[in-house]
Amino acid sequence: MESDSAKRLKEIDQLQAEAERARNVAKEEEEKRVKAISMLKTVRQKLVKAEKEKEDALKELTALREKDIGAQEKINAELLRLQQEIDALNAEREKTIIGLKAQFDRELGIVRDQSLREISALRNQFELEDMSAKVCSGPAVEFKLLTIL
Repeated sequence: MESDSAKRLKEIDQLQAEAERARNVAKEEEEKRVKAISMLKTVRQKLVKAEKEKEDALKELTALREKDIGAQEKINAELLRLQQEIDALNAEREKTIIGLKAQFDRELGIVRDQSLREISALRNQFELEDMSAKVCSGPAVEFKLLTIL
């Protein structure tokens, strides 16, 4: 019986040692599992945070692109308005130049006509004076007058 008891005690000790090893393995596995779950939670949080940051960055990029497009459209509209203003001013300047040129041509024509009339009147006056002088003085004065003219 002693040998049965000793066998049983030995068997119990072996079983207890095996149970202790199994508990230690289970405990280590549980710790590993808890650690893995903790790491998975951390990774998941980081992933969620990264996705949110990506979405925010995309929203910001879209907003900046829209703002840039709006600014470019404003610049284009302003350039178009300024070009139209320049064209209008150039047209007005051309119109003024044409008007001034026409006025200048009219005044030049008037001055030319007045000058021609004055020259014609002076010529007629000189011819009258010349005829009077011819009548009064004869051929010598006529020669001097023709030399002067």
